[in-house]
This record gives sequence, C-alpha cells and structure tokens, in this order.
Amino acid sequence: MKRWRDIITCFFFFIPACAVQHAGNNPVSSLTANIEIPANQTGVDEFVVRLLIHNPTKNTIRVFNPNIGRPSPGMKWPWSLEVYQTSMLISFHYLSITVAEESGRQLPQQTIETWATPVLPQPVELHPGKSITVLIPLGKFYQLNPGQKYWLSLEYGEKDMKVSAKKRITVR
Repeated sequence: MKRWRDIITCFFFFIPACAVQHAGNNPVSSLTANIEIPANQTGVDEFVVRLLIHNPTKNTIRVFNPNIGRPSPGMKWPWSLEVYQTSMLISFHYLSITVAEESGRQLPQQTIETWATPVLPQPVELHPGKSITVLIPLGKFYQLNPGQKYWLSLEYGEKDMKVSAKKRITVR
C-alpha cells in the first residue's frame, strides 16, 4: 500500500519514487543494531561512528537503504559524502541521533542543510546472517570534547521499520 508521502512526492516532484517498495510487514524487531567506534580516529571534528544493522534471522528482511544520494556538482558541497548522506537521513527522519553527557544533558545537534530532495533508493535486501553499515560522522553534527564520555542513541529506518542502538562512548 502506498504511503501519502510517496504519493505526494511522486505527484509534486515528478520523481519516480512511486516504485519504492515499502517493507512494512517485515519482522524488523528481529534485526539487531550495534554502534561501533572505528580505530584511528583523527580528532573530535572527524569523530565517526558506525551503526551496524544485522539480520540474525533465517529470513530476508528489506531495510531502508542508507545510500540516499550524492550532492550534485552544482551544489559545491564542502563536506564529505558521509556528511551529506547523514544530513539527508536526519532531514527526512530516517536517522535520529541523541548525544548526551553522562549527567544526562543532551547536546544540541548542529544543522547541516543539504537543500535537496532525494530520490528514494530501493530497500536493501538484508539476507540471513548479513549486515549493513551506516557511517555517521558524529563530530560534524555535535560539538564533542576530547576525553569526554557520552551516551549515544541512534534510531534508523522508516516509520514502521526502525532499529535502535545505545552505547556509552569516549571521544578520543
């Protein structure tokens, strides 16, 4: 069944988003999500985390595709592709990020505007035992301090297919 968002997108923007297949009946609660901190981080501004979404079931599950496009050359986009895609995911509510100090005070998220409307990609077919990774350049969206410990919460996916993970992280 089509969602109103897709119908409006198809009509208003004349984008072939009508072909997007939504997987509202998938057992998304069976997916696992973990936050990983890559080694060799080069500073707080470049601090990156990975959201690893894994399918431990025996069924193939369709997951929202994090490859939500590239900036057009005319945009003269000053940041990385990962910053662009993360900004797009946040803007269209496919990714929610919360960073809080150990005291519980939430850090404000810095907005990076893309001024773009994506053509939604086909979902990723996540086969049994397989995973996808969403790279999130956290240091571009939050003012982090070296040596500080934070609580990081991530929620990813479509309205009826969200996965979430929470982890205590230390920024180096």
